[in-house]
Amino acid sequence: MRLRNKSWTSAFLKEHNEWLLQPNKLSPISSEKNFNNFKPLSLEIGCGKGQFITQLAKLNPHENFVAMEKEATVVGVALKKTINLDPDLDNLKFLNHYAENLEDYFLTNSVKKIYLNFSDPWPKSRHAKKRLTFTTFLNTYEKILIPQGEIQIKTDNDKLYEFSLEMVALNNWKILKQSTDLYNDQNLLKDNIPTEYETKFHQLGKNINYLLITKN
Repeated sequence: MRLRNKSWTSAFLKEHNEWLLQPNKLSPISSEKNFNNFKPLSLEIGCGKGQFITQLAKLNPHENFVAMEKEATVVGVALKKTINLDPDLDNLKFLNHYAENLEDYFLTNSVKKIYLNFSDPWPKSRHAKKRLTFTTFLNTYEKILIPQGEIQIKTDNDKLYEFSLEMVALNNWKILKQSTDLYNDQNLLKDNIPTEYETKFHQLGKNINYLLITKN
């Protein structure tokens, strides 16, 4: 997600650095170390303004969540929204890094579920390797996910959805659930938490694609 630089975000992040994770290869993220418990750990890659992951954390206090975003300004905006909604939320933290280096930040077999919500479609063919469902990313996700761990994907971009299906088949992942029109599937919609983009596009009449996968 792209936002214009906001001058207040740098100071805001420093003031609230207890919400931020600073992992490295020698000190990767874990529930025990970063949340002081042993609850399952899930990850959203590209948290945007934070509406989805904050609601998810509030509804699932028995789990821990990491909201990952590459742009510091976006992290600041998302964190501010989270603090405004629930300043005592203790099962959510933020990670300001790129997804290409996930193996440096998470232990093998440590993440229960990964959420990819309205990821950048990178529409030009020469940028296919940057798409978060490309083979190299799927291979990385497989390493950090627990056995039978899942990836949930939502996108308004039909071509990215089709591309993701191709990558899923090519890399031997199993489709658990899928829909090209989430809002016409009452079973999937029952527990759905919308993102800001999702609400916007749905109100405009755009179909929302949904995919839930696990590794065979």
